[in-house]
Amino acid sequence: MPPFYFYTTIQTFINFYIMLSQKQLNKLEKAKAIHKLKNREERYAYLGLLSEYQLHPKNLIQDLEYTKLNPYQHYLFKRILHGLNMYTKDEVNFMHWDKKRRISKVWKRGQDVINELKQYVCYQKSNSLFSIFAKSEAGQQLLNQPFEYLPDYNNKMSLKELGLKYEDIIIKFMQEGLLPKNFLLLKSDPNEKGIKKNGSDKQRIHPAKKTVSKQVSNVSGKNTSM
Repeated sequence: MPPFYFYTTIQTFINFYIMLSQKQLNKLEKAKAIHKLKNREERYAYLGLLSEYQLHPKNLIQDLEYTKLNPYQHYLFKRILHGLNMYTKDEVNFMHWDKKRRISKVWKRGQDVINELKQYVCYQKSNSLFSIFAKSEAGQQLLNQPFEYLPDYNNKMSLKELGLKYEDIIIKFMQEGLLPKNFLLLKSDPNEKGIKKNGSDKQRIHPAKKTVSKQVSNVSGKNTSM
Protein backbone atom coordinates (compact mmCIF):
# COMPACT_ATOMS: atom_id res chain seq x y z
CA MET A 1 0.00 0.00 0.00
CA PRO A 2 1.47 3.38 -0.98
CA PRO A 3 2.34 5.60 2.02
CA PHE A 4 0.09 8.44 0.82
CA TYR A 5 -2.95 6.13 0.54
CA PHE A 6 -2.18 4.64 3.93
CA TYR A 7 -2.01 8.01 5.70
CA THR A 8 -5.17 9.21 3.94
CA THR A 9 -7.04 6.12 5.15
CA ILE A 10 -5.81 6.68 8.71
CA GLN A 11 -6.86 10.34 8.61
CA THR A 12 -10.33 9.43 7.29
CA PHE A 13 -10.75 6.91 10.09
CA ILE A 14 -9.66 9.47 12.69
CA ASN A 15 -12.08 12.08 11.31
CA PHE A 16 -14.93 9.56 11.38
CA TYR A 17 -14.06 8.61 14.99
CA ILE A 18 -13.97 12.28 16.03
CA MET A 19 -17.33 12.95 14.34
CA LEU A 20 -18.89 9.89 15.96
CA SER A 21 -17.52 10.90 19.36
CA GLN A 22 -18.90 14.43 18.93
CA LYS A 23 -22.36 13.08 18.17
CA GLN A 24 -22.19 10.90 21.23
CA LEU A 25 -21.04 13.84 23.31
CA ASN A 26 -23.93 15.93 22.02
CA LYS A 27 -26.38 13.19 22.96
CA LEU A 28 -24.84 12.91 26.41
CA GLU A 29 -25.02 16.69 26.91
CA LYS A 30 -28.66 16.73 25.80
CA ALA A 31 -29.52 13.85 28.13
CA LYS A 32 -27.65 15.60 30.95
CA ALA A 33 -29.60 18.84 30.38
CA ILE A 34 -32.94 16.98 30.38
CA HIS A 35 -31.98 15.16 33.58
CA LYS A 36 -30.88 18.43 35.20
CA LEU A 37 -34.16 20.13 34.25
CA LYS A 38 -36.20 17.21 35.60
CA ASN A 39 -34.25 17.27 38.86
CA ARG A 40 -34.74 21.02 39.19
CA GLU A 41 -38.50 20.76 38.67
CA GLU A 42 -38.71 17.92 41.18
CA ARG A 43 -36.70 20.01 43.63
CA TYR A 44 -38.99 23.03 43.36
CA ALA A 45 -42.05 20.82 43.62
CA TYR A 46 -40.55 19.42 46.83
CA LEU A 47 -39.95 22.96 48.15
CA GLY A 48 -43.42 24.17 47.19
CA LEU A 49 -41.95 26.60 44.64
CA LEU A 50 -42.82 24.89 41.36
CA SER A 51 -45.75 27.18 40.54
CA GLU A 52 -43.52 30.25 40.90
CA TYR A 53 -40.70 28.59 38.96
CA GLN A 54 -43.05 27.85 36.05
CA LEU A 55 -44.20 31.49 35.86
CA HIS A 56 -40.86 32.69 34.53
CA PRO A 57 -39.28 32.23 31.08
CA LYS A 58 -37.15 29.09 31.02
CA ASN A 59 -34.13 30.89 29.59
CA LEU A 60 -34.11 33.14 32.68
CA ILE A 61 -35.16 30.88 35.53
CA GLN A 62 -32.99 27.95 34.45
CA ASP A 63 -29.90 30.16 34.38
CA LEU A 64 -30.58 31.71 37.79
CA GLU A 65 -27.38 31.77 39.85
CA TYR A 66 -26.82 33.96 42.87
CA THR A 67 -23.21 34.68 41.91
CA LYS A 68 -24.34 35.94 38.48
CA LEU A 69 -26.81 38.53 39.74
CA ASN A 70 -26.04 42.08 38.67
CA PRO A 71 -25.30 44.76 41.33
CA TYR A 72 -28.88 46.06 41.46
CA GLN A 73 -30.33 42.54 41.87
CA HIS A 74 -27.76 41.86 44.60
CA TYR A 75 -28.79 45.06 46.33
CA LEU A 76 -32.51 44.27 46.30
CA PHE A 77 -31.95 40.72 47.53
CA LYS A 78 -29.47 41.65 50.26
CA ARG A 79 -31.67 44.47 51.54
CA ILE A 80 -34.39 41.90 52.28
CA LEU A 81 -31.91 39.34 53.59
CA HIS A 82 -29.85 41.64 55.84
CA GLY A 83 -31.96 44.75 56.37
CA LEU A 84 -30.11 47.68 57.91
CA ASN A 85 -27.05 45.49 58.52
CA MET A 86 -26.05 45.87 54.87
CA TYR A 87 -25.49 49.61 55.42
CA THR A 88 -22.60 51.31 57.19
CA LYS A 89 -23.17 53.08 60.50
CA ASP A 90 -22.82 56.46 58.81
CA GLU A 91 -25.40 55.51 56.18
CA VAL A 92 -27.85 54.41 58.87
CA ASN A 93 -27.24 57.62 60.87
CA PHE A 94 -28.01 59.79 57.85
CA MET A 95 -31.02 57.69 56.80
CA HIS A 96 -34.52 59.07 57.30
CA TRP A 97 -36.36 57.35 60.15
CA ASP A 98 -39.23 56.30 57.90
CA LYS A 99 -36.88 54.62 55.44
CA LYS A 100 -35.25 52.72 58.30
CA ARG A 101 -38.70 51.64 59.46
CA ARG A 102 -39.63 50.37 56.00
CA ILE A 103 -36.35 48.50 55.52
CA SER A 104 -36.72 46.87 58.94
CA LYS A 105 -40.32 45.92 58.17
CA VAL A 106 -39.35 44.21 54.90
CA TRP A 107 -36.40 42.49 56.58
CA LYS A 108 -38.65 41.08 59.32
CA ARG A 109 -41.08 39.86 56.67
CA GLY A 110 -38.18 38.24 54.81
CA GLN A 111 -37.01 36.47 57.96
CA ASP A 112 -40.54 35.19 58.51
CA VAL A 113 -40.70 33.85 54.93
CA ILE A 114 -37.34 32.09 55.33
CA ASN A 115 -38.48 30.63 58.66
CA GLU A 116 -41.63 29.28 57.00
CA LEU A 117 -39.60 27.71 54.17
CA LYS A 118 -37.26 26.09 56.69
CA GLN A 119 -40.22 24.63 58.58
CA TYR A 120 -41.72 23.34 55.33
CA VAL A 121 -38.46 21.59 54.37
CA CYS A 122 -38.35 19.96 57.83
CA TYR A 123 -41.98 18.90 57.29
CA GLN A 124 -41.05 17.30 53.96
CA LYS A 125 -38.07 15.53 55.47
CA SER A 126 -40.15 14.20 58.36
CA ASN A 127 -42.74 12.89 55.88
CA SER A 128 -39.98 10.97 54.11
CA LEU A 129 -39.10 9.41 57.44
CA PHE A 130 -42.69 8.64 58.39
CA SER A 131 -43.29 7.00 55.00
CA ILE A 132 -41.28 4.03 56.34
CA PHE A 133 -44.20 3.37 58.68
CA ALA A 134 -46.88 4.10 56.07
CA LYS A 135 -48.49 0.67 56.52
CA SER A 136 -49.13 1.22 60.21
CA GLU A 137 -52.07 3.24 61.56
CA ALA A 138 -49.78 5.61 63.46
CA GLY A 139 -47.68 6.15 60.35
CA GLN A 140 -50.76 6.95 58.27
CA GLN A 141 -51.90 9.51 60.83
CA LEU A 142 -48.52 11.23 60.78
CA LEU A 143 -48.39 11.28 56.98
CA ASN A 144 -51.89 12.71 56.69
CA GLN A 145 -51.04 15.73 58.83
CA PRO A 146 -51.05 18.89 56.66
CA PHE A 147 -48.24 21.42 56.93
CA GLU A 148 -48.92 24.14 59.47
CA TYR A 149 -46.59 27.11 59.84
CA LEU A 150 -45.70 28.06 63.41
CA PRO A 151 -44.61 31.73 63.32
CA ASP A 152 -43.64 31.70 67.01
CA TYR A 153 -41.15 28.87 66.45
CA ASN A 154 -37.81 30.04 65.08
CA ASN A 155 -36.12 27.29 63.07
CA LYS A 156 -32.41 27.79 63.80
CA MET A 157 -31.11 25.29 61.27
CA SER A 158 -28.91 26.87 58.62
CA LEU A 159 -29.81 26.97 54.94
CA LYS A 160 -26.89 24.63 54.23
CA GLU A 161 -28.10 22.09 56.80
CA LEU A 162 -31.49 22.02 55.07
CA GLY A 163 -30.03 21.88 51.57
CA LEU A 164 -31.38 25.32 50.68
CA LYS A 165 -29.62 27.74 48.35
CA TYR A 166 -29.86 31.48 47.78
CA GLU A 167 -31.51 30.71 44.44
CA ASP A 168 -34.34 28.99 46.37
CA ILE A 169 -34.71 32.04 48.63
CA ILE A 170 -34.85 34.37 45.62
CA ILE A 171 -37.69 32.37 44.07
CA LYS A 172 -39.47 32.24 47.43
CA PHE A 173 -39.14 36.02 47.82
CA MET A 174 -40.64 36.49 44.34
CA GLN A 175 -43.46 34.11 45.25
CA GLU A 176 -44.23 36.13 48.38
CA GLY A 177 -44.00 39.52 46.66
CA LEU A 178 -40.87 40.64 48.50
CA LEU A 179 -39.00 40.77 45.19
CA PRO A 180 -40.73 42.00 42.02
CA LYS A 181 -41.96 39.46 39.50
CA ASN A 182 -39.61 40.98 36.91
CA PHE A 183 -36.61 40.61 39.24
CA LEU A 184 -34.73 38.38 36.79
CA LEU A 185 -35.07 41.05 34.09
CA LEU A 186 -33.83 43.97 36.16
CA LYS A 187 -30.61 45.56 34.96
CA SER A 188 -30.07 48.65 37.08
CA ASP A 189 -31.85 51.26 39.15
CA PRO A 190 -32.04 54.38 36.96
CA ASN A 191 -32.55 56.64 40.00
CA GLU A 192 -29.55 55.50 42.03
CA LYS A 193 -25.80 55.45 41.59
CA GLY A 194 -22.83 53.99 43.39
CA ILE A 195 -23.94 50.39 43.85
CA LYS A 196 -20.86 48.20 43.98
CA LYS A 197 -20.39 44.99 42.02
CA ASN A 198 -21.64 42.71 44.81
CA GLY A 199 -24.48 45.04 45.80
CA SER A 200 -23.01 45.77 49.24
CA ASP A 201 -21.72 48.90 50.94
CA LYS A 202 -23.30 51.13 48.33
CA GLN A 203 -23.15 54.84 48.87
CA ARG A 204 -26.86 55.36 48.37
CA ILE A 205 -27.38 57.47 51.50
CA HIS A 206 -25.97 60.94 51.26
CA PRO A 207 -25.40 63.47 54.06
CA ALA A 208 -28.07 66.10 54.35
CA LYS A 209 -27.35 69.34 52.56
CA LYS A 210 -26.06 72.31 54.53
CA THR A 211 -27.57 75.77 54.42
CA VAL A 212 -25.11 78.56 55.10
CA SER A 213 -26.12 81.84 56.71
CA LYS A 214 -23.87 84.85 57.37
CA GLN A 215 -22.84 83.64 60.83
CA VAL A 216 -23.80 79.97 61.28
CA SER A 217 -24.01 76.94 58.93
CA ASN A 218 -27.07 74.86 59.78
CA VAL A 219 -27.61 71.30 58.66
CA SER A 220 -31.00 70.79 57.05
CA GLY A 221 -33.29 67.93 58.09
CA LYS A 222 -32.17 64.43 57.18
CA ASN A 223 -34.40 63.13 54.45
CA THR A 224 -33.64 60.63 51.75
CA SER A 225 -35.86 58.72 49.40
CA MET A 226 -35.85 54.93 49.22
